[in-house]
Amino acid sequence: MTHTPPIVTIATGGRSSAQGPRVATAPDGRVTVQTGRGTLTGWPLARLTPMGI
Repeated sequence: MTHTPPIVTIATGGRSSAQGPRVATAPDGRVTVQTGRGTLTGWPLARLTPMGI
């Protein structure tokens, strides 16, 4: 069984975001994700929890 990194969404700019598997976490909290075109680093966006769970 192989380990699949969690998919995270990051803010890459004021109005842009990216989503992909997490490949690294910086000491300041920024996250690096793998995209189809390389890697991007940004601030993780809050995860919404569905109501009733």
